[in-house]
Amino acid sequence: MTQAQTCPIIVPQRVPNNAIVHQNKTNAHSMKSSISQSNKDDIQSWIALKDGSEAALSTLINRFFNVMKNYGYSFIPDEDFVKDCVQEVFIEIWKRRERVSVPSSVKAYLLSSIRKKVVRDAFRQKILKDNNEHTLENSMQYVDFSVEWSIIEQEKTDEISTKVQKSMHKLPKRQREVLYLQYYQNLSRDEISEIMDINVQSVSNLLQNAFKSFRENWV
Repeated sequence: MTQAQTCPIIVPQRVPNNAIVHQNKTNAHSMKSSISQSNKDDIQSWIALKDGSEAALSTLINRFFNVMKNYGYSFIPDEDFVKDCVQEVFIEIWKRRERVSVPSSVKAYLLSSIRKKVVRDAFRQKILKDNNEHTLENSMQYVDFSVEWSIIEQEKTDEISTKVQKSMHKLPKRQREVLYLQYYQNLSRDEISEIMDINVQSVSNLLQNAFKSFRENWV
């Protein structure tokens, strides 16, 4: 790292937005094992980053840049603004690397960081207008998650896919967010609790209500 303490930001190539989540029960166990191992690898990279490894920083940027950008864009649909926010999150982590703790979930930590960064900076730059920053961050009134990540199996027909999309659009936005985090980002309820800044029981309630609403909309 140079004396100026700059952060070597590496922007990965754009990830297609038409990804579909596979929820096949036969591979649920292997998916969980894969996620667990991935988090262990992320934690090792985080520890190396704390020791001053630029390679570890680049690894985390390459792995999470697009994930953070897409999540931030769901709050503020301004790509340049959100990209700047993501870079600033990593710059701040690098500057504070000796003091920052090792999170139990690197992905949850980073998504929580970009969620707060995007909304707060948008408020301060008057991209968003609200009298109460805390209310703004938790109201979800600006979130419009794409339904392209609809929870359907790949082999389902276009007709069913369209029906799923319409049902998802009818859900309240916080319910859509919690489904997105659990089924698209494969996060646990504890991790979602950290990101959304709510308790685990609230996450469970949101999921329960989301599935109830989804079933009602499906009919």
